[in-house]
Amino acid sequence: MVRRQNFRALEAFEAVSRHSSVSAAALELGVTQSAISHQLRLLSEIVGERLLQKQGRGIILTEAGSRLARKLQPAFADIERSVGEAIGGSRETVRLAVCTSFGPGWLVPRLPNFYAGKPSFDLQLCMYARDPEMTDAVADAFVTTLPAEKGFYAFLLWPEKLVPIASPAADRSRLAFITTDLQPGRQGADWKTFGRVMDCALAPPSDERWIFASHYLIALELAKAGLGAALVPDFLAAPEIEGGGLALLDANTLPTQQDYYLCVKESRRGEPALDALIRWFKAQVRKQAT
Repeated sequence: MVRRQNFRALEAFEAVSRHSSVSAAALELGVTQSAISHQLRLLSEIVGERLLQKQGRGIILTEAGSRLARKLQPAFADIERSVGEAIGGSRETVRLAVCTSFGPGWLVPRLPNFYAGKPSFDLQLCMYARDPEMTDAVADAFVTTLPAEKGFYAFLLWPEKLVPIASPAADRSRLAFITTDLQPGRQGADWKTFGRVMDCALAPPSDERWIFASHYLIALELAKAGLGAALVPDFLAAPEIEGGGLALLDANTLPTQQDYYLCVKESRRGEPALDALIRWFKAQVRKQAT
């Protein structure tokens, strides 16, 4: 098989590995599903391994397929980026993966400043609930609480500190407690730690019936609705407190050690668009420190 045909097979597999779907890959590449299936069979023959297998009505990668996908996805992302750089253009594009609370709570309020200074910059925000694998196939830059990734530059943006909040109209003598710690055996660990470390009256009783929320954003909305008290990051609560939608129950804050970092591959830090993004984030951090 000639090398060009090998490339078509690799391209088909890479698209299927991202979408976990033959039909979606065919739509992306502008070919038929049967053409994708044909290329997948050819590639499997070339490498001598089964790369995909059926699971219910869908497909999943085999162990060999996962290994190959981890190599191909960043490689094809590099090709696409290189083509974009070669043909030029006036706009810059960076895909930024950002976690659910930090995106709307910290980043979005600062974006008018970003776009005012960089009108030709396309920032594609990808919000996630769980830290994704930090690869070029996912994004170009990441805001994450897990910065210790080999080969990545990590810059501290904000140390996470939780503050206790509730609706101003809530009866403080009968507050329910909203917790984001849902793991069995750990329910309410956020409030229990806050009460123990801060030695304050906000500690819930041992027989407390919790109101559960999987994310800080949901906990914030539950508190605004008057359903109870919640512990959420200070940057998330600050606008609501200033606007009167929420009240701060205690001046103490609880550090979580789940701090937010901007992470970029060391090998890509010199790219103009990523360098501009890093410099903008650093400027925002300097502003918040003054």
